Amino acid sequence: MMPPQQRRSIEFASEIKVAVIGSNRSTYYAKHWLALSGNPPAGDIEDCNIIITDGLLTEICKESLIKNKVVIRLWDYQVNYKGTGIHASAVSGAASSIGYRDGPGVALPNDIPEKWCGAYGAILTLSEIWRRSAGNTNQEITYDVSAADIMHSFSLQNAGDKDEIFRRWRRNGRICVEHGGIFPMGFFPCQDGFVALLGRSRRDWKNIRAALGNPDWSQNERFNDPFQLAKNSDEADQLLSRTLSKFKRDELLEKGLHYAAVIAPVYNQNEAAERKIFRDNFLICGKPQMPFLVDELNSPFKKAIRPHSSSKTDNNSPLTGLRCIELSWVWSGPMAAQILGDLGAEVIKVESFNRFDLYRTRGLETMRGKMDEKKRLESSIYFHSLNRNKMGLALDLKNPKQLSVLKTLTKSSDILIDNFTVGTMDRLGLGKEELSNLNSSLVQLSMSGPGKGSSVENLRSYGLVLSALSGAEVSITKDDKFIGSPTFSISDPNAAVFAVIAALTAAIRAKKSGVGSVIDFSQIEATATLNGTPSLPKTRTEVILKTKDDFYLAISIPKDNPREEASLEEIFSQLTKDDAIRKCRELGGEAVELVELYESTKNSMFKKCPLHVSVSHPYTGEELIIGAPWRVNGQRQVPSKPAPVLGENNDFIFRSIIGLNDNEIAELEIPE
Repeated sequence: MMPPQQRRSIEFASEIKVAVIGSNRSTYYAKHWLALSGNPPAGDIEDCNIIITDGLLTEICKESLIKNKVVIRLWDYQVNYKGTGIHASAVSGAASSIGYRDGPGVALPNDIPEKWCGAYGAILTLSEIWRRSAGNTNQEITYDVSAADIMHSFSLQNAGDKDEIFRRWRRNGRICVEHGGIFPMGFFPCQDGFVALLGRSRRDWKNIRAALGNPDWSQNERFNDPFQLAKNSDEADQLLSRTLSKFKRDELLEKGLHYAAVIAPVYNQNEAAERKIFRDNFLICGKPQMPFLVDELNSPFKKAIRPHSSSKTDNNSPLTGLRCIELSWVWSGPMAAQILGDLGAEVIKVESFNRFDLYRTRGLETMRGKMDEKKRLESSIYFHSLNRNKMGLALDLKNPKQLSVLKTLTKSSDILIDNFTVGTMDRLGLGKEELSNLNSSLVQLSMSGPGKGSSVENLRSYGLVLSALSGAEVSITKDDKFIGSPTFSISDPNAAVFAVIAALTAAIRAKKSGVGSVIDFSQIEATATLNGTPSLPKTRTEVILKTKDDFYLAISIPKDNPREEASLEEIFSQLTKDDAIRKCRELGGEAVELVELYESTKNSMFKKCPLHVSVSHPYTGEELIIGAPWRVNGQRQVPSKPAPVLGENNDFIFRSIIGLNDNEIAELEIPE
């Protein structure tokens, strides 16, 4: 095998032409993400196969223009509504969780809502290129993707059930309400700025205390249980802040790495670059590139002939024929695989009975011993909302016989996703050389938090610390002071979205050329790509404010308005909600009311096409989970299956996909 060459883009040759028509921000970013990944749209509307367009340009959907074509309509706000990312933040539950208690919410900055909308436009484009490359060219489909639907889905995916949303999904300054259930979770001041602290287990809290030198107060029995501390943390918050004030950010990062504690400074992009948190060639002239490094494989093409079709997905879906193995847990990796599954890929989620996805017990941690353990492992709404449309395979990868089954499965697969820490796949015997020898057209996507080669590659990675290190959190301010987003998670769903762009781009390339890719993805870099990619020039003045009658409004008016130099808050805070909305319209702008997440599903923005979809799960029965945030011909997609029970599809996969017989299955010694 020739030495691979690392790059930050993945080009493929395709006769499928893409045109981008429109002037809204989302279409601009869709074009940018496709170009940055190596495949800039190059068609015009007459000879293209796929059209990405501003949703408000309704004339694009005339029948004469879209015959046998795919139209992907992107909306900066919501489908069929004029507005911007600040309005999407306001109604989606994002802004309602950022800001000070009893104050106005804070919108995500730097066009983040529109950048996400553009990224989903890129994903749908790539999935349709896959479909049409397979010869299915007669589909006339219209997709609608809105920033509001995307951010609403991100909010709800990790918010829990109705009771938990009402109790915890609120503005609370720099610290999560009740620390998200386990102490600590939020941003704390230190000597020269702020640090993110996150404890999701008793071990995490123990390690944080050790990193801080086990201060005397922390050894008191009252401060031992992070679950109890989260319920009433005022004293612990003060003591922890007092301890942190003795340290600088860099010192805390060093101690966090040494003690495997979840501690990360809040850096800006330049500070992160100076500390080598980003890897080589990530910033070019100060502008972020794609958040991955790629080894393109040049070994002879070796891919097993796939057995008879085993897919349990809709044969009319864009990614029909694509098989993905998922070795992931918690949020980012499972969500990336779920996006592929929503688009029709056959996704096989691999866990073991003694090392399963931790989200199987998310929200049910304190129920251990209080409910049947098997039912507890199958009842988490968090797990169900991130693992629909997948098959479940239980294998102990430390067992050589069971590991060999996974290796056999890779021979007929297109993509393998893991979000383990750096080096884990090698230790399991699934390093890039081994997998490439099994299937040289395989796309191997590793999604560690920092990425291999980062100065913090050994960091214990949770979303909050990754976005803190990336430069994104420091951009979130109120009255020009840092506040961050401790409740609404930026990093995890964002990593999933950019990982899918990488995986699909590489899969299309492999399908055409037989050449696979080893993609080392950094979730820190992904958040920096999102936040640090230069935004389009501002054309509007925008703010979320409190009206005279105590309502919160997100207001946006054109910058060329003669009143734009006056403070919007000064003008509109003296008006009632109805008068403020009327005044905004007179000035050529738009205003929408801030919506708390617990009330969002009743809001008119989401009533017509709700994000919740119904599935029937073997353990929890009929339930509502969060569906895909795009619409197909005006409709929300219904999942083909609920999240898998642990090992649910072992027999089917062993017999129908791999072709094992009874004796071979028995020799694996897998528990029933």
